[in-house]
Amino acid sequence: MSNTDIHYPYIVADVGGTNARFALITGINQIDGRFLISHQRTYPSIEFEGIEAVSRFYMDSLNEIEPLGACLAVAGPVVNDQVNLTNLNWSFSIKALSKTLKLKSLEVINDFAAYAFATSHLAPEHFTTLNKGQAIKTSPIAVIGPGTGFGVAALAPQNGYFNILPTEGGHMTLAAKTPLQADIIATLNKQFEHVSIEKVLSGPGIMNLYQGLAKVEGIEAPLLSTAEIAQNALNSCSNNGLCYETLSLFTAWLGSIAGDLALSLGARGGIFLGGGILPRIIDFLLESDFMQEFMDKGPMKNYLQQIPVHLVTEGNSALLGAASWFEGTRCKDE
Repeated sequence: MSNTDIHYPYIVADVGGTNARFALITGINQIDGRFLISHQRTYPSIEFEGIEAVSRFYMDSLNEIEPLGACLAVAGPVVNDQVNLTNLNWSFSIKALSKTLKLKSLEVINDFAAYAFATSHLAPEHFTTLNKGQAIKTSPIAVIGPGTGFGVAALAPQNGYFNILPTEGGHMTLAAKTPLQADIIATLNKQFEHVSIEKVLSGPGIMNLYQGLAKVEGIEAPLLSTAEIAQNALNSCSNNGLCYETLSLFTAWLGSIAGDLALSLGARGGIFLGGGILPRIIDFLLESDFMQEFMDKGPMKNYLQQIPVHLVTEGNSALLGAASWFEGTRCKDE
């Protein structure tokens, strides 16, 4: 089935704990094959009661345009017909939502599954390379990244196609590599029932890390937001400030976790870093211990040195991935 059989326009969305981003896909550029995106809107997720409310709000903004379908990429697990957005406490039935919104076709996928599916649509100008490596086309690609939570997904090649492996890897137990990390985890264990990866490696996690580090070091630290911590770190002229130390620890810990995931997923096809935090601290990340910690896996260092690592800077990645999934899924089904 060709792209001309797809019914345009249709909605794509990237719905996370902080923002819900919507757009229309109106077709495909016949010259470069890229999706034609219009009517982009971004709404604070917390201002809506649920996925139906924010979807209706967007559809009402389209006036006379009637979308014929939609693909929603959401920050949470999608299990059969049931969807739960972890950091928003939203849950819904896909079938019920499709009926309520009067859409002919509705697909709902994990947001990092959408990021993973978007990798084939990224041009070199859409990412910054941290490690060139040598990608093996027949090996899995992993997409990971800190945002409101910590997302993990993989693409597994099979017979010329990719199978998406959405995961909830951000909820794995956070492991310590150094005594300082162990002390921070011990401190956070007093506050949280479970110290997962995203309890430290996420937007809210940076605040947890900052406060945990302050307690371990016996420092009376003012309450700061994630944005304030990052900005203070970026503005720091020395490496002695608590905010600078927090962000340094954040990037190094992220590198170690990324290396663990690369090994566990066999991601010789490459690692793509996504999420909303890293594109804002590119220079800091490039100068950090991220890659050193990524490769510091004993006898597997040479294995990891061969893995390309890219930071995605294209803001529409999840929307592109949702469009790619929607059209691919419809092609299979029909």
